[in-house]
Amino acid sequence: MASPSPRPTLGPSLGLVLSLGAAMLLVCLAISIAYISLWRGDHDGLSHAVGRDFINLWTASELVEAERTAEAFDQGKFAAAQRQHMGAGFPFHFWSYPPQALFLTEQLSTMPYRAAFIIWTLCGLMLVLYAAKYFWPAMASFPWLLLAAPSTFVNVFVGQNGFITTTLAMAGFTLLAQRPILSGIMFGLLTFKPHLGILIPVALLAMRQWKAIAAAAVTGVLLAGASAMIYGEAVWWQFLESTLPHQIRFISMGEGPFQWMMPGWFMAGRIIGLPLWLAQSVQAVVAIAAVALVYHVFRGGWDNWRLRVSLLFVATFATSPQGFNYDMGLVSIALICLTVDALKTGWRRGEFIFVGLCWILPVIVMPLNHYGVPIGPLLLAGLLAYLYYRIQVPVEPDRQVL
Repeated sequence: MASPSPRPTLGPSLGLVLSLGAAMLLVCLAISIAYISLWRGDHDGLSHAVGRDFINLWTASELVEAERTAEAFDQGKFAAAQRQHMGAGFPFHFWSYPPQALFLTEQLSTMPYRAAFIIWTLCGLMLVLYAAKYFWPAMASFPWLLLAAPSTFVNVFVGQNGFITTTLAMAGFTLLAQRPILSGIMFGLLTFKPHLGILIPVALLAMRQWKAIAAAAVTGVLLAGASAMIYGEAVWWQFLESTLPHQIRFISMGEGPFQWMMPGWFMAGRIIGLPLWLAQSVQAVVAIAAVALVYHVFRGGWDNWRLRVSLLFVATFATSPQGFNYDMGLVSIALICLTVDALKTGWRRGEFIFVGLCWILPVIVMPLNHYGVPIGPLLLAGLLAYLYYRIQVPVEPDRQVL
């Protein structure tokens, strides 16, 4: 005899969710206005560049335009190029992306720095909202919740490429059922930041999406080949021999604010003082479990596909040791999907609390990690559990919350 389905519990209504989103948006806008008021030229008033990490993109563009592309993959020369523009006391940054990411920087340095940052940010926002519109075609209100997402605020503040990666991931899964080749192209474009697409091949293999797999592979190879043709083969050797080893050392041994921005298991282990080998072992075990979970979920079919995709997005931060808070637009998408389902079928016990904490995680992960309380991985693990339970044990609502 089958066990009865769990009964949904009455939780926050659509109006309350939208009101909380609007309040969060107002808070982010107020902080943004205060931050912008500190701008002095290309500096943000806090001894840093306007847009923080955007200086990396702009500097790489400047080096490409000056036909000094190879210097982007030399940490010392790249830092010197930044300090030439920002001043001798500018903090150390380095270019950490593979050569095909240079395509994102095209023409940025032909504009003044602040203008380039503003255009980059607005274009990214438009792209992610456009992709969200088709990801939720029947939910006109929910894409706009991304404007109130703390992950959006963090991405704007640090001038990162989270809008691009979130757009490509959403578009890939939106197109997968009807246009698998175009879907694969979206996934192939995501190879400029491969650690965020690490679980996508697992899902495609589980669903036997051979056309999408082939299109993604061909797109990735063509991008790599095009970057070698345009920027020279030497940049790839420099990336493999210099940039990639430096990045691995930086993650394994580096200290500072970048540690506070990472919600993954490996960095949590480092923060609480685990030996490096043990932190790596924990990360490996969690990653294997996440791969198995994603494969199992996507072998189960394509119904409730947004919840399945949401689980993959969240599991990405368990699999990769390198996810940052500005990459967590993927988690925000997952939280909106879960909320949509909960508003229709009711909330599980404790679920709304986890949703709320994970919603603000891109902001609170920094103080939590800074003070030695790296609970980000535990919060994301709880979110994974709720998503998995919703996929495996759907409920029949007693009453509609919407």
